[in-house]
Amino acid sequence: MRHEFPQPFGPYELLRRLGRGGMAEVFLAKAPSTHGDAKLVALKRMHAQLSEDQSAVEMLVQEARLAMRFHHVNIAETFELGCQDGTYFFIMEYVDGVDLGTLATSCENRGVRMDPAMVAFVALGMARGLGYAHELADETGKHLGIVHRDVSPQNVLVNRRGEVKIIDFGVAKVAARIQQTMAGIIKGKYAYMSPEQASAETVDARSDVFSLGVCLWEMMTGKPLFRTHGSNSPFAVLRAVREEPIAKAHNLAPGLSLELSGIIHKALERDKGRRFHSMNEMADELQRWLARHRPDYGTRQLAEDVQRLVAAAPVGSLPQNAIATPPIGKMRGEEYQPSQLSVVAQSPLERPRSTVRRPPPEAGEVAAPATGARLPSMMFPRAYMTTEQRADLDEASAPTIPHPVAMGQMAARQQPSWWPSHRVTLQFLWVGLVVLVVTLGFSVIATLSRMGKL
Repeated sequence: MRHEFPQPFGPYELLRRLGRGGMAEVFLAKAPSTHGDAKLVALKRMHAQLSEDQSAVEMLVQEARLAMRFHHVNIAETFELGCQDGTYFFIMEYVDGVDLGTLATSCENRGVRMDPAMVAFVALGMARGLGYAHELADETGKHLGIVHRDVSPQNVLVNRRGEVKIIDFGVAKVAARIQQTMAGIIKGKYAYMSPEQASAETVDARSDVFSLGVCLWEMMTGKPLFRTHGSNSPFAVLRAVREEPIAKAHNLAPGLSLELSGIIHKALERDKGRRFHSMNEMADELQRWLARHRPDYGTRQLAEDVQRLVAAAPVGSLPQNAIATPPIGKMRGEEYQPSQLSVVAQSPLERPRSTVRRPPPEAGEVAAPATGARLPSMMFPRAYMTTEQRADLDEASAPTIPHPVAMGQMAARQQPSWWPSHRVTLQFLWVGLVVLVVTLGFSVIATLSRMGKL
């Protein structure tokens, strides 16, 4: 694996690493836009082990399709799920700022607490974004039942303009599916689970309410809530989440209003029936508290507070993405052009349908797309397309005389589910080669021994 930057990755150029976790590593990257220039994106490259679990891959595709439905100011946009040489990756909106976990850790290490208005405003943005996702419905009006499952400070970003962005919807669900084969995927995230999630029970939107309550408690007090319990034992942390008494936030944070402390502890009720019934209900309470106590606090004040905390942090304690950004424009949703590596992209899900039907192509001619329409990616799984999308793909992208590359892609899609992957085939070939060499070696040695030459 190359470590120097910049480095190519398919049609993208990786500029530097932004972070690394149990499931993936994230890079700042340049991607081609619809205008022909390059724009900044965040490229999240999943670890190679993920591709070995087909069920996890299918779940990743499903979660990616959901994430691409989100269009909210408090949720970082997801543009594409792609696959390059067996490695899956996300292309996401680049948020030029710092994650909430880094800010909270910096404050904890220096023994300082965040301004309650700042904490309430950040929590309000988180609650609005999560509430939007929880209430999302499909085209028929059916509620999708989305739950983040990993609401934690590391998955909340604050950009330089003071906007709060939530990331990684659905990734925790995939991580839970493959955690037995990939040790440490969600290590450190147990402390932000709800009691029902820690007990492996069915979760709903109120699970995210509890997790947000943990984030609020820690930001207000400047102390960890469950993280110190059995640091080397996830079972001890999960037991603490389920059973450990929760100290009142106002007792640990002098000057914290009882009203705001009450909001925190209503979110932290272990009986989910006594919590806020929805994330939007919690957001309304936070909005009312801000209106009564700090009506002037907004994105400008948040940006200034974040800048102050970043400036006060010790040198080298913050990630590079919180310090410097190349002078390149950031990608917007309407500028993104899905690549040929795409497994799931925004365009096949939400592209406009043309009402004008074109005449059939002449022999050897590829059918052209309607003006303004964006064709579904050839790598987009047909199983996840609607009937109309499949019809459009057959009509608009299938040439009369098949191109060799298109034939290769078609053959790859028609392989049966039990067909071994390219990676597995190479592994078998290498093992077979080693066994053959060892066997021939022993045979030669045995022959020479019998001839008395050894």
